[in-house]
Order: sequence, then C-alpha cells, then structure tokens
Amino acid sequence: MQDSVHLSLSSSGFSALPLPNRLTAIGHFHQTYGHHPTPSLVAEGCEIVELLTGGRGWVWHEEKWVEVIPGTLLWHFPGDETIGRSDLDNPYRCLALRMECQGLSERRIPRISFWNDFEAVRQLTREAVQCFVDDSFDKSMLLQYIFSRLLFQATCYHHRQEAPSLPVPLKKVLTYIAENIDQPITSHGLAHVAGWSVPHLHDQFKKVMGTSPHQQVLKLRLNKARELLVSTDHSIKHIGLATGFNASASFCQSFRKWFSVSPGKYRRHYFYGER
Repeated sequence: MQDSVHLSLSSSGFSALPLPNRLTAIGHFHQTYGHHPTPSLVAEGCEIVELLTGGRGWVWHEEKWVEVIPGTLLWHFPGDETIGRSDLDNPYRCLALRMECQGLSERRIPRISFWNDFEAVRQLTREAVQCFVDDSFDKSMLLQYIFSRLLFQATCYHHRQEAPSLPVPLKKVLTYIAENIDQPITSHGLAHVAGWSVPHLHDQFKKVMGTSPHQQVLKLRLNKARELLVSTDHSIKHIGLATGFNASASFCQSFRKWFSVSPGKYRRHYFYGER
C-alpha cells in the first residue's frame, strides 16, 4: 500500500515528501566498547535514519569525518554510509530505522540535523522499539508516526538555521528583543547592546535583514501576541501589555494593520475554530 503525505516545506529547503513504502527494521543499536563499527552503504530504494541517543561517533560527510553526539539526526539516502567511527571509550548508541522507499532519486531532507530535547529522543526510541516488536501494532501507523516526528524535528532545526551568517552583534540584538519583548525597546538601547552607533544599527538591519529595527521589534511582538492568542485565555489587554504595547488600542491597531484582522477575530478563528 502506498500512502502519501505531501508537506509544503520549501522555505526550509525541503520538497514535498511522500511517505516511505514500508518500515523494514527498527532497533536501538549499541556500539561495542573498544571497536569501530562497520558502516553500511545505503542501497537503492532504501532510507536509513540514525538518531543518536548516547555516546559519540563520526560519520563521513562531504569528504570529512563529522562528529555526532546525542541528539544528532542522520538521514541517509542511497549512496550514503552510516556511522563509521565510534569513541572507543564512549561508544555511540542510536535509534536506527530502515525504510523502503521506491523511486527515490535525490536527497529530499538534509542529511544532518539535531534534536536538542534529549528526553523526547529517549521517549521516541522507547516507543518506536516497543511498537515495532509488538506484532499486533499496525506498522503502517508506526511508520507515519515516526516519519512525521523525525521530519518535523529536521524541519525545525533547519528553519532555526535559516540565518547562520548574521553578524554576532545582530544576533545579540535579536536575543535581547526576544528576552525583553514586554519592555520598552529603543534604537539607542539596541545600539548599545550591539556596540554600534544608532545609524550603523539601522544600516546593518537594512543591509542584512531588509528591514528597520522598529519593524523587526514590531514583527516579533506581534508574532508573540499571535502565540498567546491561540495558547492562552488571557485578555486582549493583557496580551497587548505582555508584548510591549502600552495600550490596547495601539496593540489592536498594529495587529489589524499587520494581519488584516483584529486580535479577537484571530483568536476566535484559530483558537475556537470559528469562521
């Protein structure tokens, strides 16, 4: 049976992805102390995923050995090799999945990602192994679940890496804004955080991010407001204050101008499902 899951992930470099045909193997692999593994070459029509749960190893990638640690997510396609070296004193452990995927002609998912919620990694490992060895459990459902979880984590990781070339001072400024979203934020304050003059701050924002400091602050405030609107029952006034607006009227005006809908209507549509 060929089930298809088509996901629009082009903003992170992913293409529409069909669900693999079949889940053929799952295991929690423990490399032996004092020995390196024998890497497996991924065959045509096959995908192998290794999710590190402990220890340390290395994988051959782009003509060099790349270190892999707990949380590393390796998505191997035909022609790739699985992990080829291990720390002899701290051997790696990984959740290993083998999936059959006929007609696979190109890499659709970046090979290396990272999942930094180690408890979630351990929980998925336990669930995957337990359900796979349970003969009464629907393997097609298990495939959908695991594939979606891993794909989601890979997408999140690469989405967060979308601006890796930002200058360090700009990264500091963005972190400062996110951590002080409910406080008054001025260009002079942001320039101080960056160690720049105000004109240079504006020039760098325009050059690197294509916007002004004010517009970036407003964007982050309103995105945080959207999150609160659909995840809490706080009042509109409370959410406006919590995201740095000094009055409900200015919050509602900015929200409507940015999203062409009032905060209340946005909440009713996305939180309560009203049309």
